[in-house]
Amino acid sequence: QAPFSSGCAALASQTPGRCWRMAPGVRVHGSSVKDVEVAIDEQFRAVPVPSLLGVPLLYKTLPGTGGDDSHIRSNVIVRFMADPDDGFAPMEWQYGGNRGPAPPVVLVRRDKLPFSSQEWAVLDEYMSDWIGELGEAEEDRVAVSKRWLTPEAFKTYLSGVWEERPTAFLSVRFPIGSVVVANGLSAADLNGREGEVVQYGRDRVGVQYAERGPIALKPERLTLVRAPAPPPPAPEPPSEEVQAAKRRRQEDLNKQEALAISKRFVECLHEDTFPEMGDLHLFGVGTEYHARAQEVLAVWQGSVKHGGTTAEELAEALGQCRMREFFEELCHKLADTRTPNSPYARQLLANNFAAVEWDTL
Repeated sequence: QAPFSSGCAALASQTPGRCWRMAPGVRVHGSSVKDVEVAIDEQFRAVPVPSLLGVPLLYKTLPGTGGDDSHIRSNVIVRFMADPDDGFAPMEWQYGGNRGPAPPVVLVRRDKLPFSSQEWAVLDEYMSDWIGELGEAEEDRVAVSKRWLTPEAFKTYLSGVWEERPTAFLSVRFPIGSVVVANGLSAADLNGREGEVVQYGRDRVGVQYAERGPIALKPERLTLVRAPAPPPPAPEPPSEEVQAAKRRRQEDLNKQEALAISKRFVECLHEDTFPEMGDLHLFGVGTEYHARAQEVLAVWQGSVKHGGTTAEELAEALGQCRMREFFEELCHKLADTRTPNSPYARQLLANNFAAVEWDTL
């Protein structure tokens, strides 16, 4: 056992500032699968079947042939790219024969957890078994895929291969936050003590003990004591009935606010006092252009005092966001009268309501 380190940490000293883009992955070419450090960029794409199994695996095709490929007789990447619907690789992955060998491909996890050649082997075997059952199914192949291609089905499969491949999918076997106990360590003070899983390497588990940094331990030395507490369940979305009630409540609040504003405005017009500054922008007054403020206020006052316009009518127009149209209708009506404020209405009409701006509630 040793203080935990990873290939990424070693790489940091060689390429400062780029460690965050590197992750342990594999390079596949022909029948060869090798562990490598992979630089993740925007050219990576998801591998369909592993993604359905809860393994967020990405791939990228490398340029060129990877050197002399005349010896290549098998392209193991082809089956790995199988379509979940039918188990066959798409045409662009049908290498071999006249098309020649597949180009080199690198694979890495989207979450940057290590992906190793051992994990490749487990996935490849699982997919082989799935494709085999698909081939034997005379009917309802979709049901076969639905049964096989789930995270739960793959996790069940993993529990049967860990004895043979103990380093495969350590994040599934020992999830982050789980509590483990180690035995058989040369550091006797750690044997039997509980530690928390905090990170992973390709073949080691990073275990945190009190008052010391993470220790890289072999999975064969660990026993899972407690799984991490499950995340709290996501709150259920409100029912349509609840949502409708909220919408009605909000509409009612909007109507109350519009009526309160309109009553204040009408009261000021009746009392020949200047309306509240905070409300003026809703009535065509107090915006960027102040040139027509006097005429606009005069039309409102004339419509209220001599035309019988009520606060309820103003509130309705305000709530419907049609205050401008309502004002222009009142202006036309007032211009046709001989009331004291009608000249202001005719002046606004003559200028086609220029320099009058409106805002909404």
